[in-house]
Amino acid sequence: MNTPATGRSSRVYDARHYSQIVTICHRIIAIILLALLVGVWQMRLVARAAQRMSWPPLPTAPIVQPLTTIAGDVARGRAIVLDRKRGDCVVCHVMPLPDQQSHGTIGPPLFGLATHFTPESLRRRLVDPRTVNPQSVMPAYHKVSGLYAVLGRYRNQPILSAQEIEDVISYLLSLEEAPASQEPIEQATVSTPDERGLSSYRVENRRSGYTYLSSSQQQLQNDEFANPGMLWVERGRVLWNEVDAANGKSCATCHGNPEVSMRGVRTRYPQLDSGRRMLINLEQQINRCRTQHLHVAPYSYESDALLSLTALISYQSRGLPIAVRVEGRARPFFVAGRRFFVRRRGQLDLACTHCHDQNAGKRLRGEVLSQGQTNGFPIYRQLWQTLGSPHRMFAWCNTAVRATALPLGSQEYVNLELYMAWRARGLPVESPAIRR
Repeated sequence: MNTPATGRSSRVYDARHYSQIVTICHRIIAIILLALLVGVWQMRLVARAAQRMSWPPLPTAPIVQPLTTIAGDVARGRAIVLDRKRGDCVVCHVMPLPDQQSHGTIGPPLFGLATHFTPESLRRRLVDPRTVNPQSVMPAYHKVSGLYAVLGRYRNQPILSAQEIEDVISYLLSLEEAPASQEPIEQATVSTPDERGLSSYRVENRRSGYTYLSSSQQQLQNDEFANPGMLWVERGRVLWNEVDAANGKSCATCHGNPEVSMRGVRTRYPQLDSGRRMLINLEQQINRCRTQHLHVAPYSYESDALLSLTALISYQSRGLPIAVRVEGRARPFFVAGRRFFVRRRGQLDLACTHCHDQNAGKRLRGEVLSQGQTNGFPIYRQLWQTLGSPHRMFAWCNTAVRATALPLGSQEYVNLELYMAWRARGLPVESPAIRR
């Protein structure tokens, strides 16, 4: 009697069970498809990032075939090697060129290369030396891809053309061996700070740029009557006490005597602006005071007025150790500054660290590379014949490696300034310092 009912119940149960199984299978398939789509999307992102950031395939063996059908010319090669806008090999290498006064010592001496290299191996090193040594600081003379922030007029063109590469190879292979009487080349013309009684300008392995100066340049910095940077300090003192006609206020209205109120201020900048939660440097703090408290227009960056007030305030901290904070909310800005410092950029494909960490003390042409410490800024640079901020130096260095310079006062430069100040931690403030 119950058989038909039981059969119907069983069929209903089977149908429901089947429906549940189908639903579960659909969900599993949907999850798998979603996972596949996410995987494909991630792979496309990785591929795009790799296309932007990774190096293209590079030769791992000597480049056997010449880059042109025209043989290299020794005379043309010599002209290229000495040309500061093209080869400029003497900027880093000692060469058998007695008529050249200044040779660098960053790279090995270029004597008798024919006994050590073949044309094929030299060709590979000139085209892209990082295929031989990934850490090389030698520019890739015939490479246009994989470079970062190249200055506009140098983009998408190599330093040397294919024919120029072949000409340089011919010249380098013609160089003679060093004579037996050749004296070894010193790595630097400066002694250690301790040997010169300058131990206060060194903290652990950190050396102030003052220790790389000649004795006459040090005397110029020490003499406040002769130091040209003191002209800006005195101008800053005038501006400090200058009353604005509109509101009757000056810097002295709030801060009084700068010798008292500004003592130690320079050592702490850049620092976090708690109101905006942004990193600002001393120049930006001066302009912040002008706009928020004096209600006047900010000074333009690198203007004589802003440099003068910065010099006056910095001067009050002379002799005090640099002590910026890089933890807490300042940490991301510090990390960004460090990333800037070590990143290769420009057509010459160099980073700040290559000169000021890895090769400090060696010669770049006739100049000894310093550690690039910023404890003396604003500085009177003899090359500029005027006072300059750290950002002007950053922009100058960027342009020197044929990279795009950023606007002075940009957040990237402020971040770099914080990292540079941390590198100079413990070194005494020297503002206004003298630098070459």
